[in-house]
Amino acid sequence: MANPVMWFEIIGPDAEALHKFYRDALGWKLTPPVKEMGNYSMVEGHEPGIGGGIGGSAGEGSRVSVYFETPDPQRVLDKALASGARLLMPVTTITPTTTIAMFTDPAGNTVGLMKGSTPSTSRASRASNGATRRRTATRKKAPAKRKTAKKTSARKTTARKRTKRR
Repeated sequence: MANPVMWFEIIGPDAEALHKFYRDALGWKLTPPVKEMGNYSMVEGHEPGIGGGIGGSAGEGSRVSVYFETPDPQRVLDKALASGARLLMPVTTITPTTTIAMFTDPAGNTVGLMKGSTPSTSRASRASNGATRRRTATRKKAPAKRKTAKKTSARKTTARKRTKRR
């Protein structure tokens, strides 16, 4: 599926109440809240499901958002806006590994786009990262074999010289 759902958010005026509710009702473990981000906590140990976060909003109201993975958030955002979406947040780098954009669809649902830049995002990026690691490992091993071969060759030459001297 192109642009799979990779993250969710549940936001409301009282983050602590939401944290308690989802811990009690669903047994979710949450990271400690980040005060500067509206007491935003992330769900821990969510595998095999998708990751998500729960936080508060001052005056924003309540919302549930889904984020779709894309390698090019700006391209997808432009297409969404041309198709009737309303911009909430332009493409923004949140952390070195997190780039998002947000809009509402024609029905008013909050939708996010997230650049797939972490190893845990898509199957394709995980497979790509694994292939890169395998290629790198292969490259690292090859020079070691050559050095070993040279040492063996040097030993044979030294042994021949000794034999000729005697």
